[in-house]
Amino acid sequence: MIYLIDGSLDGVFTAVFNAFLTKTFPSAISDGIVQLELGEALVEIKTDSDKAQRVFNKLYKILPKKELDRVFIAIRSGDYAKFTVIFNYVVETIKENKDIHDKLSDKAVFNFDRLVSRVLLEAHRFKGFIRFSKAENGVYYAKYFPDSDINTLILPHFISRYKTMPFILHDLNHNVISAYYNGKTKTTKDKIAPLEIDDDFAKLFKIYYDSIFIKERANERLMLNSMPKRYHKYLPEKDELL
Repeated sequence: MIYLIDGSLDGVFTAVFNAFLTKTFPSAISDGIVQLELGEALVEIKTDSDKAQRVFNKLYKILPKKELDRVFIAIRSGDYAKFTVIFNYVVETIKENKDIHDKLSDKAVFNFDRLVSRVLLEAHRFKGFIRFSKAENGVYYAKYFPDSDINTLILPHFISRYKTMPFILHDLNHNVISAYYNGKTKTTKDKIAPLEIDDDFAKLFKIYYDSIFIKERANERLMLNSMPKRYHKYLPEKDELL
């Protein structure tokens, strides 16, 4: 059996409620097109806020805040299997009726921990990968294409570094825009074309990169491990056209 949900965390929680209610636990959770194997059935689960809230309340009683927050981080993942991973972890937590985050020998816990770690790792990486350009109106703009929805996770980092600098973070993959100005922030989700800004910042990054790069000591494997190639598109120092 495969559950089909709307792609929200409330959808996952509703699926958990339904599984315990019917005592039937699906092999997978999906929010899109599913190719069924022979003998599999597809069950559509409509999100129910009351049912979802009851599952959340149960988790709130079981998990410390730090672990509960990890559930909200996991749903940000770009991994297509995230709904199944979160579902299995929540089900196991409720069955055990205790915090099981350190029980990594359990497959459900291990997969959940790895999912969260990947989101946090990407957020950490982009704190160093983001490159701002200055628009004519004085606002600094940065576009990037992360696998996970991390805009609001990395926003506090840039606010603490650039307290007096108005800026916009534009996640092109998830159509999320976060703006900061005069101590206030606003995040919206809207499909807006990226700004194309031609300024000297990009050239400066290229000059700096070339000045510190030592060709004889190049380690492409290590470089790609720290800075995956899929992130290079919006890194001016890696843009050979500059």
